[in-house]
Amino acid sequence: MIIDKRVIENLKKEQLRLANKLNLVKIDKNIRDFKLIVGIDLTFIKEEAREKGIVCFSILKNNINNIKIEYKILKEEIKFPYIPGLLAFREYPLIEKLFYILNEEYKTELENKEVLFFIDGHGISHPRSLGIASHFGVKLNQISIGIAKRKLFGYYNENNLKRLKITELYNNEKKEKHLGYVINTELITNRKILGSKVLFISPGNNIDCESSLKLFIQMIKNYNLVITELAHNYLVKIKNEQI
Repeated sequence: MIIDKRVIENLKKEQLRLANKLNLVKIDKNIRDFKLIVGIDLTFIKEEAREKGIVCFSILKNNINNIKIEYKILKEEIKFPYIPGLLAFREYPLIEKLFYILNEEYKTELENKEVLFFIDGHGISHPRSLGIASHFGVKLNQISIGIAKRKLFGYYNENNLKRLKITELYNNEKKEKHLGYVINTELITNRKILGSKVLFISPGNNIDCESSLKLFIQMIKNYNLVITELAHNYLVKIKNEQI
């Protein structure tokens, strides 16, 4: 699948337009103040020579007396190729469709910003400040945080990460713009997360860098899990069943 260069340039302009709508603000809420915590991940399969995407929402219901996890999935044909920096145009349409299915059940919670979304991918740690987590957050006006296993854009001190649990991620060595944090997973959880020793945490939308880190750490301490990892593991199970 080949995309015309003019189309790519127009998509980059669209990212810059959406990035101007970013709302990076401090959130005073703690993780247990949210009624739902949702992890989003996707995988891709071949069916009858067609590429299809499967999106999974892992949903943690924050009840007072107990915690309940449920899953929602959706599978559809994917019509946009993988292009670094333009991942959202490949993944977002499918995510959006499942979001509106979620909205049928939790409309009030979503309207009241009582749902926190963690998305497998980057937020503002992106060349145009609009990774999939930011794209999602801006388009749907939700609180979103990106969790990525690999750096897409930015600078951090790798030596710091060898001895510290957490170090800052900036846009360049001059540290002109704070993009998020880099986490040494083994120093925080004594294990790899999503098979990775390092995670990149960045705000998507309606949240800032510090609040994103705070809520990520609280998720681990309060629930002993990473919600996107649950979505990832569920997709691995589904994918294995279909092979």
